Amino acid sequence: MKNQMDLLIEFTKDEDPRARATAIAGLAKLADPRGFAPVLVALFDPIDEVRITAATALGVFGDARALEPLAACLGDECEQVAVNCVWALGQIPGREGVARLVELLADEGAAAAVRTAAATALGERAEAKDRRLAAELLQDDALVDAARAALLTLLSSEDDELRATAVWALGHLPASDGAVDALVAALEDPYEWTVRYAVEALANAGDARAVEPLRKLAGDERQELRELAEKALGIIS
Repeated sequence: MKNQMDLLIEFTKDEDPRARATAIAGLAKLADPRGFAPVLVALFDPIDEVRITAATALGVFGDARALEPLAACLGDECEQVAVNCVWALGQIPGREGVARLVELLADEGAAAAVRTAAATALGERAEAKDRRLAAELLQDDALVDAARAALLTLLSSEDDELRATAVWALGHLPASDGAVDALVAALEDPYEWTVRYAVEALANAGDARAVEPLRKLAGDERQELRELAEKALGIIS
């Protein structure tokens, strides 16, 4: 009698794409190394849903052998596949996956959604519950500098979500003088979520240069922004 693992692997080759996607999700849940190879193959399935599921599953496996295949799929015709590949790169131990995320941030030819996903993945890596994963980024000064520089360039993007996510990610990296200046400037961004994340990032930075701009924001007509600014001032002072 076939066990659960054997059945799931078998179903990754089923004619029904929904069965294939379900099997891949099941293999990710089990996280048994034997499931890695069939999931990797599924990353190149002709059906979007299957590739989307496979990309996420590869992040769960966290196997460095998936780095190059995931990078190769960043230009997938289905944007959600590319976005999930970005997330998966951020879950793989080692410096290379994070370096790929930084490259994506600087790639002006990449879709805004993909660059937004890269910024999100960097921020999540910095606050990862697995402290080893976080340390691989935060204790690598060169990588932090490159990530910060790439994120700062995104603050001039016309895409609201990309700017906001870049600010959010900056708040999870060690502060620098240039980053604090940029975050202070972001307090006047027209997109409210950019402002919110800038307030939180400045509170984390604890830099006195943010005090006066935050006091100004504390008089804003928007109640939630006022409250955030007052909370940040309490932390900095």
